[in-house]
Amino acid sequence: MKTLLKVHKVWEVVDNESLDGDKNDVATALLFQSIPEAFILQIGELDTAKKVWDAIKARHMGAERVREARLQTLMAEFDRPKMKTTDTIDDFSGKLSEISSKSAALGKTIEEPKLVKKFLKSLPHKKYIHIVASLEQVLNLNTTSFEDIVGRLKAYEERIFDEEEDVQEDQSKLMYANMEAQPQQSYRNSNGENRGRGRGGRFNSRGRGRGRFNSERDLSKIECYRCDKYGHYASDCPDRLLKLKLQEAQENEDNNDTQEAEKLMMHEVVMLKERNVKQKDFEANSDGDNVWYLDNGASNHMTGNRNYFKEIDESMTGKVRFGDDSRLDIKGKGSILFYSKNGEKKMLADVYFIPELKSNITSLGQATESGCDVKMKGDYLTLHDKDGNLITKAK
Repeated sequence: MKTLLKVHKVWEVVDNESLDGDKNDVATALLFQSIPEAFILQIGELDTAKKVWDAIKARHMGAERVREARLQTLMAEFDRPKMKTTDTIDDFSGKLSEISSKSAALGKTIEEPKLVKKFLKSLPHKKYIHIVASLEQVLNLNTTSFEDIVGRLKAYEERIFDEEEDVQEDQSKLMYANMEAQPQQSYRNSNGENRGRGRGGRFNSRGRGRGRFNSERDLSKIECYRCDKYGHYASDCPDRLLKLKLQEAQENEDNNDTQEAEKLMMHEVVMLKERNVKQKDFEANSDGDNVWYLDNGASNHMTGNRNYFKEIDESMTGKVRFGDDSRLDIKGKGSILFYSKNGEKKMLADVYFIPELKSNITSLGQATESGCDVKMKGDYLTLHDKDGNLITKAK
């Protein structure tokens, strides 16, 4: 409201209670346009814009004692909260920002250094102590903005989230291995040889793998810890051997021995994490395979229909992990040719082929990276190519 009055050059009649008749009329009219009719009836007899302003201020902010009481309550709320381990940086910083905004509206501004120090002090000690200590050593908290601190903490939060996810995955595998090992206690056979616990103990220095060991070494029951496939131990895993060969080739690069590395690089292994995509969210449609979902959460185009591809590189393999913790195999990557309604051909490149995927997904993020323009207006989403040509319009 203050900005609106300044734009119309009448703020001084409110700020200094000027008696300029024309300006008072303009200011009063603008104020009356901004309040309910019932309130206008109560203050309509006031003769200056300053009096109208004060009446609105008293109505919304209350008397001085009420305002002080509200401020004390807000300050208590500001001092009390501690970030829970289940909260995110966004959740907690939003709570502090809200308190700060309410306090400013009541006439008391919380200084930014105080806001920054309160934020850092309230973070869970065990989880954030290292980054907080680093920030206190590197930055001057008296001059660092609240937004800057929140941004740094959000980046750190994303980093530790990835690490915790990997640790939990490793722990679940260890728990599974321990459960497999318990039924088979260590004992000596008739020849006096020591046998270890579960998974074949140390026979022939075999690598890690799920499954019980028997004298015939039935590999069909052994599940590799590295790639989750049956038929071999982790020490013999093709993925591991490939990585070792790539590493060896890299080390020999200084000796101009790059021929083997070039051959190995023909086979690419990818590991995708699609946290924002859940398969169950894409239900079967009456048109079946003809449906393509425009997804702003997916980081890559993907489909389960092999027949779509005009060209495909099946040497690319790997896995994709979705937000519901399901994992599917990637069997290639290629390009898909689309025909528009006017008969023009459009090529969708870098689409992953995932046979078990029940839906077709177009990543809006990948589309924008390639130069496309995505707009949402009214009830429609439109996608244009880098030359401004309309690719699709979806309700």
